[in-house]
Amino acid sequence: MNMPIRLLALLMIWHAPAFTQEAKLTIHLDDMKILRQIAKHEDLNLSPDVNPMGWPLKAGEKGMRFSSNENPRHALTVVYDQQGRVTKLLGNGPLLCNDALIWVAGLPELRVIRIDHNIPAPGSKTPHEKYDGSGFAALSTSKLENVRIGHAFDDRGMAALASVASLRALDICHSKATDEGIAYFAKHPNLEEFSISSQGRPNRVTDKALSAIATISKLKRLNLHETFLTYEGGLKHLAQLKGQLLAISFKGSLVLPADVEKLRRDHPSLEVVTSTPTEILEAPNSRGVMKWASPAAVEYLKTGEKK
Repeated sequence: MNMPIRLLALLMIWHAPAFTQEAKLTIHLDDMKILRQIAKHEDLNLSPDVNPMGWPLKAGEKGMRFSSNENPRHALTVVYDQQGRVTKLLGNGPLLCNDALIWVAGLPELRVIRIDHNIPAPGSKTPHEKYDGSGFAALSTSKLENVRIGHAFDDRGMAALASVASLRALDICHSKATDEGIAYFAKHPNLEEFSISSQGRPNRVTDKALSAIATISKLKRLNLHETFLTYEGGLKHLAQLKGQLLAISFKGSLVLPADVEKLRRDHPSLEVVTSTPTEILEAPNSRGVMKWASPAAVEYLKTGEKK
């Protein structure tokens, strides 16, 4: 009877390292301290759900989620690596105020911040300027590569993000950023993909931004959504990126077909995505472009009206 017991013990010892390694796969204590500081500030549950399923986690990612007991959409999902260091902060809701971004600078392996609806909740007494993104200045020497943020985010946030030299992909969604904010990214050393949507609001993102965008030497993909653009007013500047720019999207944007053809002549192999007049008129965030479009563009847009 002793032999089977000894054999079982040996087998348990043989497999122990695997179980021990799995048990150690958790967030580094220093990173956890920062996460709990953010969660407390945002009234999230300080006891996170370990390895939650579904959005925004991708298959194979290890993570945890700090959620709100009152609003399940208000949550911060965290992805971490084999050493327990946080690599991604993902979520939906008012999660990263400027103070929190300063704390986030203490996460040494952070690569991605993608937060939808980064704005105080309706009726909140929290000033929007606390979420304007200026706190990104604390990450200027970080390893941050990919950022998606919007809403209360404005040109002060753009200036701060432009100082992050490691940034490779930027998506500014329905924010208060303007042409002046985009100008801060002129000659950015590493940006390869830039996306911004103006939500059809006049004089936020216009042709004027393209002269600065054209100086981003490594830019490969450009998405200019929900705005009005012309070739002579700005798209002609992109000729500086001939042979380098791979794709451009005008989804929800009003661009006359003749101007699109001029752009294609400058970039024969460029992948271009456009929206039809009907698609623009049917999208609440796009149809406002007619407020500042040229008379010719407005007439073209009207061809999409249902009879």
